Amino acid sequence: MNDYLQNATLRQMAKMLNLPLPIPPVLKRNSDAYSDHELITKKIVITGKENEFLHELQKEFHSKISAATIYDASIDGLIVSCIEMESIEALEDLYTTVKNVVNKIAGNGRVVIISRIDDSSALSYTVQRSIDGFSRALSKEIGGKKGIAVNLLKITNENIMPDEAARAAFFFLSDKSSFITGQVIELNNSFGSSFSSPVKLLQDKIAIVTGSARGIGASAARVLHREGAKVILIDVPAAKQDAEQLAQELHADVILEDITDIKAAADIQQYVINNYKGLDILVNNAGITRDKTIAKMSIDQWRSVLNVNLKAAINLTEIFIEKGFNKHAKVVGLSSISGIAGNVGQTNYSLSKAGMLAYMHAVAKKNPDLFANAVAPGFIETKMTETLPFFVREGGRRLSTFKQGGLPEDVAELIGFLCSPLSDGINGQCIRVCGGSMIGA
Repeated sequence: MNDYLQNATLRQMAKMLNLPLPIPPVLKRNSDAYSDHELITKKIVITGKENEFLHELQKEFHSKISAATIYDASIDGLIVSCIEMESIEALEDLYTTVKNVVNKIAGNGRVVIISRIDDSSALSYTVQRSIDGFSRALSKEIGGKKGIAVNLLKITNENIMPDEAARAAFFFLSDKSSFITGQVIELNNSFGSSFSSPVKLLQDKIAIVTGSARGIGASAARVLHREGAKVILIDVPAAKQDAEQLAQELHADVILEDITDIKAAADIQQYVINNYKGLDILVNNAGITRDKTIAKMSIDQWRSVLNVNLKAAINLTEIFIEKGFNKHAKVVGLSSISGIAGNVGQTNYSLSKAGMLAYMHAVAKKNPDLFANAVAPGFIETKMTETLPFFVREGGRRLSTFKQGGLPEDVAELIGFLCSPLSDGINGQCIRVCGGSMIGA
């Protein structure tokens, strides 16, 4: 799905007429299964403050990338380690490194900055936290014309090792993270599964995706299946045709049930227990909108959104916490930038999505054997957004750093990452898939 402003003829006309159109870059995406060679053709520089962490990080990527230096004419990626930068003067290394290579980063390039919170003094804490602002500003500064993504991995747990940082960086350097930029992602978790190769990341895992007959849910189911998971599709009976067609494609199971039904969670739990050893992945994707300003919103519109988007997800997650989750299971909840920034006419929807974000954080905190994270899409090109008024739709697209909307597969790839061992350092977090949207930034 190409943005109409990416049309070559239109771009040429705009140039001839000197029209200041916000021409979006063409983003490169990779929908193939993960492999050991995911990054092997990418020329990536790994640099930063000289210390053991940097050397171990370079070792982790030694056989996974095409190593480059800051003297190369063009590079595809840059990792800058800011570990142990403890003074204002030390931040000049970050400035100098980025300044010297920023114009060499090719289109669809990637920048991953790694920091580590050090609260041994007010100064060292301040220095490391200041890097958050640098990374967000850099993402907006260099991303718009060439589709370059900039993200920060911030280590907040002293037990996080370079190999765990490298796993997360692997995703953010790949073409599976095209629409994710300007994010500050905490690496706060030091337990996880054994990991040797990104091939078939989810082999033999049992996964549930709610609201999976179409849209983002269907895309997520495809990604999980692609990586080796056995997927159980859950949707309402009215979506039977789409659900069964997708199930045939993915060799998936189907449960047609309204998740707001009082017995739905127990039915789904029993199905998993009866047919499988337990559940490894739960993606709480099902959601609806019933948009009205609060003065015009009926109680049914209020309740229906909260019941589907939040209450049903909580009920389903809680019943598997009681019985059914395998050790170190992964839970992903679909939030939204509306839950972060709010939106006119969406008090019900924004509340439910803020609630989902909070619930994932709480589940991670209260259940040490679980991973729980939220995904917050921005403007995504779906059948639902096609019905929006033209200027509302255009605003959603052009407010992003990349000057365009995302695709359902952009959200699905992040879900796949958060369900895999690559994300074992991340728990209780919310990551936006918004192309660096100004909304809620």
